[in-house]
Amino acid sequence: MKKFLVILFVLALSVPSFAAIAVVDNGDTKLSLYSSIRLLGLYQNVNTNGSAPQVGSNSDLVYSVQGNSRLGLDFAVGNFSTVAELKFSADNELAGVFRLLYSSYKFDNGLTVMVGRNYTTSETDLWYDNVFELDDGLHGYGTMGVGRQNMLRLSMFNVDLSFIALSNDSKSYFANGGSGKITGGNGTSNSVSKLGIADDIMPAVEIAYNLNFGGLTGKIFGFYSGITIEGTTKIGVEREWIQSASTGFVLQYDVVGITTVLSAFYALNGDYVGAVRWGSSQEAVPNNSSKFNKNGEWEGYNDTHTWGTALSVGYKIMESLDVTVGGGFQSMSATDNSGYADTGLLNSYSAYVALKYSINEYFSIVPTVGYYVSDVSDGDFTPTSGLIKTRATLIAGAQFRVGF
Repeated sequence: MKKFLVILFVLALSVPSFAAIAVVDNGDTKLSLYSSIRLLGLYQNVNTNGSAPQVGSNSDLVYSVQGNSRLGLDFAVGNFSTVAELKFSADNELAGVFRLLYSSYKFDNGLTVMVGRNYTTSETDLWYDNVFELDDGLHGYGTMGVGRQNMLRLSMFNVDLSFIALSNDSKSYFANGGSGKITGGNGTSNSVSKLGIADDIMPAVEIAYNLNFGGLTGKIFGFYSGITIEGTTKIGVEREWIQSASTGFVLQYDVVGITTVLSAFYALNGDYVGAVRWGSSQEAVPNNSSKFNKNGEWEGYNDTHTWGTALSVGYKIMESLDVTVGGGFQSMSATDNSGYADTGLLNSYSAYVALKYSINEYFSIVPTVGYYVSDVSDGDFTPTSGLIKTRATLIAGAQFRVGF
């Protein structure tokens, strides 16, 4: 790792060496190569208050190549363009995976058709919304999104209409199924031999309107999908269709060196398709997500409701230095439509400050401090890692970014 850091530092200072491969422009045909290698060094202190296995506090020093490091190619000829972006990380099993892979064509009437793997438009990431600019940002602390997915997108008149094939890694809570015993609020229980996603998974449909008025840019979006959940109990197989939907906006305003970004969203059952999560955990929902009848028998799932908002303000101190402060808040709860369901309210919030110093256009350093809290304010919840009532994490460190 130390040798790797030294090599990247030397390459970053060798500015002219990148110029020959950065852009190829031959009239109607253009080829651009780009990269961003992100090295991370941080101190992390985690304090938890709850039940085993995660109780108490622990501190750690982390050094790694961020998983959102990438090497990409952007090719265009006439109205046709394509992007191919490889992923690199310290884990060799993740290296070489395509982060982005899509092509698009713009017709003379203004319609653009895009096919492939790209970011969905139902993302509420901010201009700078997280420690070290990780892809998931304040996801779980005030922002949402299903990330990069395979899709067909039609764009015209500032409107994006997408049809998305949700991948397996986006179905967070029930993706791997499970087994055990679910207990109802009246103290009775019902043995469940299987909880999992059935074969019926609806491709998501989303629509977004892109705003651009002077210094104000942004988008307003809507998202809808559905999934069939099944549970095999002692009385047979129960199946239920779960609707997943969300709506939200992201607004960015730039004036005299200050960039302000505000986002907000509401999601119905967004955790079922991985669009939302609670705090740092991708597999936590309120305990009353399960419904029971008067005999304590499992009958399916209650709806989960999540809303969140996030804000960041950045100021460009000088050409090579800017500072950003920001944070977010999120709340998740479940509809209590059964007299035999527990109640639960999951809150999470965060605040951070970051400096970004650009030594040149190829090398920058980002010192950051962030504080993240996930709290069960009422009732209980069921994460796979144990019953943690409160998790507070302090992170301080720096990102070293080399790119062209």
